[in-house]
Amino acid sequence: MEFFRQLFNNNTIVVNPYGLFSPKITDGLIIAHLSDLHEKSFGPDNAQLFAAVEALHPDIIAVTGDLVAHESQAAADIAYTETFARGLAPIAPCFFVSGNHERQFASEIFPVLEENGFHILHGDVHTLDVRGSRVNISGIHDPVFDPDGPQANVDVFLGTEGYNIFLTHRPEFFEAYAGRNIDLVLAGHTHAGQIRLPKIGSLYMMGQGLFPRYMQGEFTNGDTTMIISRGLGSSGYPTVRLNNPPDLVAVQVTSPPDEGNAQS
Repeated sequence: MEFFRQLFNNNTIVVNPYGLFSPKITDGLIIAHLSDLHEKSFGPDNAQLFAAVEALHPDIIAVTGDLVAHESQAAADIAYTETFARGLAPIAPCFFVSGNHERQFASEIFPVLEENGFHILHGDVHTLDVRGSRVNISGIHDPVFDPDGPQANVDVFLGTEGYNIFLTHRPEFFEAYAGRNIDLVLAGHTHAGQIRLPKIGSLYMMGQGLFPRYMQGEFTNGDTTMIISRGLGSSGYPTVRLNNPPDLVAVQVTSPPDEGNAQS
């Protein structure tokens, strides 16, 4: 019974930690990364989700799209969006990029997010001081809004000093961002396949085809790292996650260990 409960567990948030080193960060940086909620609630008014995020003590909260349930739904749940923003904004600076399911509802949900403390990113750069380290964050709308977005914004951080974070809904454009002075890419969209086969994973992903490479986890290309969230909600049919619990990504960036001290 416990095996089947875990297999179909769609309601327990799993915190997925990643540790990165960067000489650009002097006193630590913690990022909470949320993606693909599709209007999923964990407890009344999403209280469990907010508590899980707050427990991370993040310096930045990044949300990489698909907040709404589905692009073909009759209307976006504005009350959900408002509760979501109001629950997260007091915890840390919050940044959002759209997913493909926001296509029909941007004019409704973007103002609600902004009125309640979120920054909507599309090519602009926000700079924060995190305990003495300069952190820059930018991002793009999903390509359903702007097909040229990935290429048009690829150089947003060129000549920019500090630790550079780029938010995007889709991970398949990773090679375009590598080597462009982007330290960290955060992405979602894939749900890690949503229904995962034991020992196999996912066989297909729209935009990547058969045996997709960029489905979940950490990838590195030169000086650029990408972390893909498995997402928190579910979409399509059936709207269930199988062998794939909801994923709250926690990224901790620290300065590299001193080589001299490490050898002593």
